[in-house]
Amino acid sequence: MEDKATRIAVLVRYYQRYLHDSDTARFIASVASKYSISALHRVLQEGDVYRRRAAALALGLIGDIRSNEVLGPLLKDQDRKLRLVVDDALRSIWSREGSTEQRHQLEKVVRLNECGEHELAAQLATLLIEAANTFAEAYHQRSLALFNIGEIDQAIEDCCRVLQLNQYHYAAMIGLGHCYLDHNDLMESLFWFKLALETYPDLEPVRIQVRRLEKAIQEL
Repeated sequence: MEDKATRIAVLVRYYQRYLHDSDTARFIASVASKYSISALHRVLQEGDVYRRRAAALALGLIGDIRSNEVLGPLLKDQDRKLRLVVDDALRSIWSREGSTEQRHQLEKVVRLNECGEHELAAQLATLLIEAANTFAEAYHQRSLALFNIGEIDQAIEDCCRVLQLNQYHYAAMIGLGHCYLDHNDLMESLFWFKLALETYPDLEPVRIQVRRLEKAIQEL
């Protein structure tokens, strides 16, 4: 049986090989054959920086929503590279909730929002929410659609629902910042933008928005 040190070395070796060859399928197969989700969680909490990066990358590829509470706090870790890997991992995990059919429907909603078809995006997102009312990303996408068609109060409700389901969803915090800015509630807008930055410090456009709001509030 492999001892702990050997298994740790194996994980780092898989990670280094992936950084060299970018062979995602090979990385997934190698890690899945050696590590459970709970084992990767332990590495995230106990390992050195290279092992933690490797574990975060692996969870982004094979993890599920159970990893959210372990990965979420690492969005503000001191290691910037780890923060970036964790951000990618979380966004991948968030989009993989639900059944295969529900994920495909979410992809349609995302594409509609990206193409500016916000009314249709809101309609499809509503159907998805009716089928899976704990699917945080469905509420998030509907909030984007609602904001863009001027349904600001409803967008606020959806952003709040996202955060009830997923406290690390900084995009929903940013959404609330924009919604309250649209309502000209500068203090509430500033609160949500600051919370997004506190959750994930690498949001430079949000940092700029915070500075602008702070200046605007001082000038009132």
